[in-house]
Order: sequence, then structure tokens, then C-alpha cells
Amino acid sequence: MKFPAARQLILSCISLCFHHSKAQSIEHNGWLFWSHEQKITDRWQFSYDMQLRSADKFDYVNTLLIRPGIGYVIKENQTVTLGYTYFGTWEKENDELMYEPENRIFEQFEIKNKLRNVNITNRLRFEQRFMQMQQEKVFAQRLRYYIQALIPIIANPDFTSGMYFCVQNELFLNVQGYKQFDKSLFDQNRPYAGIGYRFNEKLDLEAGYMLRYIIQEDKNVLNNIFQLSIKSSF
Repeated sequence: MKFPAARQLILSCISLCFHHSKAQSIEHNGWLFWSHEQKITDRWQFSYDMQLRSADKFDYVNTLLIRPGIGYVIKENQTVTLGYTYFGTWEKENDELMYEPENRIFEQFEIKNKLRNVNITNRLRFEQRFMQMQQEKVFAQRLRYYIQALIPIIANPDFTSGMYFCVQNELFLNVQGYKQFDKSLFDQNRPYAGIGYRFNEKLDLEAGYMLRYIIQEDKNVLNNIFQLSIKSSF
């Protein structure tokens, strides 16, 4: 396929994905993200994520996410995890903060591989979501697929320290209960690119940009997100 034809096909696909009868909203947000993995034994590990997210235009902190999990190492590069997620959001309505909690249980399968000196992670996560929406309890299930590549830029040969480039994407699909809150099968997509520095095998610091497209009940939102990440493991 010639490049002009391929470019036209890509643009057409993007246009179809973003075309929707609902209103479109563009927001600018900041996310602070910390993830940690703690080895318990050769087979068992504890994982933990925490996120703070801002409202549009960095107005205030409107989301707190806490996600612990227990993982079992099937092989050196394959892990299954069972975990829990607390997801709390606060939205301003008439200058008052309205709180909506969500509790999730998740099951996850992750594979980590190396292509020369590039670290590649594939992750499949299945979530059971227990939501409180306008005095109504809602149950739904969602499937998430995540792929990430860490590419060393200025680093030592075994990539235990140095600067790297990160590129990733995560696709969210609603598989049950989504019609209760006017959602479609496609929930959201999160392409991301960032620059990081690996201090050693146990600590990374990373900053990047995420373009999140999410379908909500009354509108579709395009988020321009600046993310600062700390990744640790012991």
C-alpha cells in the first residue's frame, strides 16, 4: 500500500472513532502515579498502584485511586494477579464537591519480554466494577489490554541504569452492565509517550503525555494529560 493511501485509511479510522452524536469536550489534566512491586518469595509478590488526578485545567484534585494486588509468578516473565481497586472521584456541582465511590476487583495476566535491549510488557486485566451513581448501585465488567515498550536511549548495556523512552497504549472494553449507564462496548483508549530515567534496577522516574479518549454518558471527553510517574520494586 502506498503511503498516501495508508495515510488516508488511518485518518478515516480516526475520524470514525471520534465521530459521535454526543458533545465533545477537551480537558487538560495532571496525574501523579506511583507503582510498586514487592517480592515476597520466589513465586509470590505484592503490587501496589496509587494515582492522584486533577480536574480540568489543574483546578483541584478530583480522583484518588488505590490498587493493591497479590501476584503469583507462573514463569520468570509471566505473572497472574488478583487485586482490589478503590476509585474515588469528586466533581464540583454548584461549587459543592459531589463524591462518587467505585470499588473494583480485578484479575490480571502479564507477560514481560525483551527484544534485544527493549523491554516489552503485555497485560490483560478483567475488572468487576461496583459503582454508586446518583443514589443507584451499578455493577459492570470491563476488559483492559495494555502494551508498553521501554527503549533505552542513554543507558548501560544491560539497562540497569540510564535514560529511556516509553511508549504505550491501553484499550478499555465494556463487556457487561454498560447499558445501565449509557455506555458503549468501547469505553476509552490511552496512548502515551514519555521520557524516563532509571536510577537502578529498583527505581524509575518518568514524565510523559497521554491522550485519553473516553466515552461518558452525556459527552465524549478528550483529555490532554501530563503524567509524572515513580516506579519502584524491591
